[in-house]
Amino acid sequence: MKKIDTEKVKQFYEEVDAVWQEDKWYTYSRKIIEKFILNQNIAANHYILNAGSGGSDYNLSNKMEHLDLAENKINIFPNYTVGSIENTIYPDNSFDCVICVGSVLNYTDALASISEISRVLKSKGQLILEFESSWGFEHLKTKAYKKDAEILDLKYYNSYHKQWVYSPSYIESILNSYGFKITMTKKFHILSSLHFRFSQNENKAAYFDKFDSFLEKIPYFKNHSDNLIISAIKL
Repeated sequence: MKKIDTEKVKQFYEEVDAVWQEDKWYTYSRKIIEKFILNQNIAANHYILNAGSGGSDYNLSNKMEHLDLAENKINIFPNYTVGSIENTIYPDNSFDCVICVGSVLNYTDALASISEISRVLKSKGQLILEFESSWGFEHLKTKAYKKDAEILDLKYYNSYHKQWVYSPSYIESILNSYGFKITMTKKFHILSSLHFRFSQNENKAAYFDKFDSFLEKIPYFKNHSDNLIISAIKL
């Protein structure tokens, strides 16, 4: 299977000042993700694995283990591990909740990552997972469009990086195979994704994000969102 060079990913995120690019597109993404996480009402006593933390605790007061390839983004926390979600050092059934957002999944093998998440997550534990979809309008007429899994060169911080994009049905099938039940899904960057397909300008495309709350109720459009965030329970 194709692989992404994790050393290049590590080097890139160690060198940038901030994990989140400061423009309208990514400011909106972060807002949607943070709101979704806070709306899950995670119990205060739940132990969380923040996989691909990037240095954010999402304003949660829970005991949290931060996992990331870039040590300089997480070494400010008392509990952290340098590594990838594809292969961790944690014992089985260690966590009550796993958060894996910021398209962290798109830098990894989704099957290996979800398998590892399932291993370290307790029964009845919660997974919050976000990823970039191959169904996004951004990928129209590319080799990745609607594919289960494909590697593309995607623009971030004015340079191109190899990332996986995954179809929602592929991710759902993996989750189902590891005994997860999806309880909530939020889709975002819908019409903005179509604008970006032609403009290649994220700031201009982000203007159309204001239509997400309407378009995510319309089957055709919601299926073509660039990003999805999912809440699931391990049965």
